[in-house]
Formats: sequence, C-alpha cells, structure tokens
Amino acid sequence: MTELPLYPYIRPAEMDGPRAEPHPVAIVGAGLSGLTLALDLVRRGIPVVVLDDDNTVGVRGLASRGMVWAQRTLDIFDRLGMAGAVVDKGVRWNVGRVLCRDKAVASFTLQDQPDMRHNGFVNLQQYYLETFLVDALQREPLADLRWLNAVVGVEPGTDGPGTLRVQTPDGIYATRAQWVVACDGAHSAVRGMLGLQPRVYDRTEDRWIIIDIVLRGTAWPEERWTWLDAGSNHGRAVWRHKMADDTWRLDFQLRPDEDAEAAATEAGMRRRVLDLVGEPVDFDIAWHGVWAYRHECLDSLRHGRVLFAGDSAHLVAPFGARGGNGGIQDADNLGWKLALLLQGSADACLLDSYSDERKHAAMENIRQARRSSRFVYPGAARSAALWREAIIALAPQHQAAARLINTGRLCMPAVYPPSPLVRGSHAHAGRALPNIVLRQADGLSLHALLGPWFTALVFGDALPPDATGATHADGRLRWVTVGPLCDARGRTALAHQLGVALDGATWLVRPDQHVMAAGDAQAVPPAQITTWLDAALGQAASPTFPAAPAHGLQHFPGDPLHAALTATA
Repeated sequence: MTELPLYPYIRPAEMDGPRAEPHPVAIVGAGLSGLTLALDLVRRGIPVVVLDDDNTVGVRGLASRGMVWAQRTLDIFDRLGMAGAVVDKGVRWNVGRVLCRDKAVASFTLQDQPDMRHNGFVNLQQYYLETFLVDALQREPLADLRWLNAVVGVEPGTDGPGTLRVQTPDGIYATRAQWVVACDGAHSAVRGMLGLQPRVYDRTEDRWIIIDIVLRGTAWPEERWTWLDAGSNHGRAVWRHKMADDTWRLDFQLRPDEDAEAAATEAGMRRRVLDLVGEPVDFDIAWHGVWAYRHECLDSLRHGRVLFAGDSAHLVAPFGARGGNGGIQDADNLGWKLALLLQGSADACLLDSYSDERKHAAMENIRQARRSSRFVYPGAARSAALWREAIIALAPQHQAAARLINTGRLCMPAVYPPSPLVRGSHAHAGRALPNIVLRQADGLSLHALLGPWFTALVFGDALPPDATGATHADGRLRWVTVGPLCDARGRTALAHQLGVALDGATWLVRPDQHVMAAGDAQAVPPAQITTWLDAALGQAASPTFPAAPAHGLQHFPGDPLHAALTATA
C-alpha cells in the first residue's frame, strides 16, 4: 500500500429531516474496535451506523501502529470472513533473538501448530486490517459508514434512545440511537462529553520513537530482534519487526533528557537506524512517531445506553500487542450481547457482563504489560534491576532463565471469571475455545461447529439420550456431536489441546467461543443448560431467538457448511 484510501463523504439523510426510527446502534469511531463490532453486528442482522471524523483508515500517513495480531484475533476474523486476507498479506516469523549490551543473551524458535486453524500470529500494519474491515462492511446492506461525520454532542437516553449531534462538511445534524458505542480512541470525545475520567494506574515518562523503514537491496533475516541496553541507542532498548511490503518496524527507546523533536528529524532518524545496523543500508522512512504510554481503565465500560470499547475504555502499554488485540476482543464480547438484546432475546443486564468481563481482561493486560515494561527498563526500581541482571547473566547457559526474559509476551485471550455466563470450576470454564483442526482432508475446525448463539459440544459419537428434545426450536442452542466429524489426528489433537477423550463430555460454548461450562454428560445435563441460559440472558428473554441472516457468518444458518454439519450431527 503506497497511500491510504480516501473514502467519500455522503450527505446524511438526517440533514434534510429526522429519521422516523432511531438507529439500533451508533458506533463512534471507525478504528479496529468500531469496525470489528460493526461487522459482527451486521452479520447478526443488526443495522449499524458508524460515525468517523476522518475519511481514511489508520492515521494520516502510513503509520504501522498496531502490527502483531494474535491467534485469538485471527480466530475472530475467521468467524467474520476476513482472516484469509490478513494471513495472506501478513508476515510470520518463528525465531526471536534477545541481545543485552550488544551481546547475544537468548534465542527461541516458535513451534508450528499444525493442530490449530491458524498457526500462531501474523505481523501486519494496522491500516491493512482496517482497510479489509471497511471493504467487508461496504458489501453489507445493513452497514452505514459515514466519513467526515464528527460527533460533537451526546445526550444519552435513560430508558430510551439517545441523541447525537454530528458535524459534517454540510453543517450539523442530530440523529438518535438506541445504543451508542464509543470506539473513538485514547482521547475519546464521547468520554469527555459525558464527563468521564478513566482511572490512571500509572503514567510513565518513558518515550519511544517508531521508525518504519522500507529496506532496499539488503536482506535481513525475518526474525524478531530485541536489544536491551543497546550501545547504539545510548543504553536503551530497541525492537525490530518485519511487516508487509518489505517494511520494518523499529522502536527506539529515548533517553529521559532527549529532545523528541530532534530525534524525529530526517537526519536524526537516519543516524539512529545506521548506528543500530552498523553498516550502510539503503532505506526509505515510511512513517515515524513518538509515543509514551500510560495504563488506565474506566471503572465501568457501560454508562446507561453508552458503552465503551478499545482505547476509549482502557489503555495499555504496547508490550505484548495488547491494545489492538484487546480492542478486537472487546468487540467480539459485545457484538452478540447487543444483538440478542436488540432482537428481544435477552435482558439489558447482559450488557453489564460485557463491562465486567472486558474490564477484567483490561486489568490483566495492564498487569502483564507492567511486568514487561519493568523488565525492559527497570529504572530506579533496584529490586527489579537486580532480578533482571541475574536472569540475563544466567540465560546464555540455562534455558530456565532464558524463559524468564520478558520483553513483551504476546497477549493471550482473557479467561473470564465465574458469573452467570461462566459456570463451574472446570479448568476451561471462561477460556476461549482453541480452534483445533478436526479433519485434515478439508481443514474442518472446531469453531466451524459453533452456531450463532450457544452450542453444546458433545465430545463423543452420539448425543445424550435426553438431548434429543433439548435442541431448542427457538434457535438459541444447538447440540453437535464432535466424534463423527474427526479424523484420527483430530481426535489426538483434542486430547492434547483440551484434555478430552471422545467419551461423551459436554461443553457449553458461548457465541464468542468462550466456554460457558464444561464437564461430562452427567455433570451438564440438557435441563441444566436450559436453566443456565435462562439465567444468563435474564428473565425478560424472549422464547424466540432470531435466526442469523443468510448472508451471515461462515457457520451461521443458511450457510452450506452449517447445513452439512447439522445433517452429519
């Protein structure tokens, strides 16, 4: 991509008169979280309007921003039908090297994961992901993308729709929405209009400069390199990652007394890159930016009929790629809950679980990122510095010490705490279900068996005797027997990854692929599952669940794969 796409401004209909009905959902901000949520909702049959103050993706200029996408994110994008584009365009590496004071300390090789639908992670500039999401939404009749539509006023509803005031090139208009989701970033305008302040857990003066370069005529190994206390960078840290288009992401930690403006000059950046490499190389600077980080989170991600997702809800240092991946998981958690509520199949209390679960995830991300940041640069923390020095001294000769090096461990999917949506004490309750390949011949994977709402997976060759009449005609629950869909390798993979034998164990899986409950056939009988679903969705839940539209997700009703699986099961 040589330049960012520019999307056309289209005069909103509300400029010429009010809508008869409020929008079901208005999403403020067309970034990763907002676009992912919009695509999830329209695939579930919910019309969405997305309001963005810009007319492009990312930021002005080809800024990589987020660029490491975890396996969990790829699984979510697989469900939304765009993982293939991300994987095809992205870059994977499996060797990482760590140097300290310019001496090799440790290296590691990531193992292939042939048992999984997606083999680990992918490196790709964030603007590509956002472009793919916009492309998908432009094909959806229920998606209304409004560029150069800046929200300048919010009047949230209490028991009914709220009103948004929106600035456009043609002037200001008002529009109503039953639910508003603020996905408008770290400096959220919606958050400010509501007078909300996130709780700040720490604020650092540590600053970094990103220099994205396009390398010409030189072949660097496609490996991740991390320098701790690099001599070429005044004893500070450096990262080097490969991305698409022969572009390399370089992050340089700045000295406390360093002038950021001087560091960001063309001459300053070129000198810094050449000092790191130690030899002449030919490169162009694609983008640069200075950043600092802080850790903060709203006390609640729900305020009446306004919800917050992504950076507007929580901020975390980029160690371990927890920001963009976490925002995508916010959308994955919220989409199905909003859809069920709007379609009359759940009570509004379901949205409180969104706030509880995703705040829990944000706080875990903050804890993990703080550990990484202390290891990369302990500063005046003497105990942390001594701990780091001991690990670095032992790491070259001892693998146990090398494994303790923490320069940013890639984020893992959140494990949600016990609640009406997470039942029992099974080790997998609350965890995201791994997307295990069940059949090598056609690549059938575990997530392809999941319905649009809840799925009872029976790890055996037949349904429990009392499950025949428990497959709900209302569509909220589908029973699937896994055994007949597996080949021998798939059965082995299930045992290895989940610790289950195909002996009739029943697992209840939520629409976001997290395990609601797990146990054997006797521990989770169909009648108990029905009771749990009633409690989770609230007493106001409708007896009839909406069917997903025919153009919906890959494995939603109406899709040929869904029909084939249902017939097999």
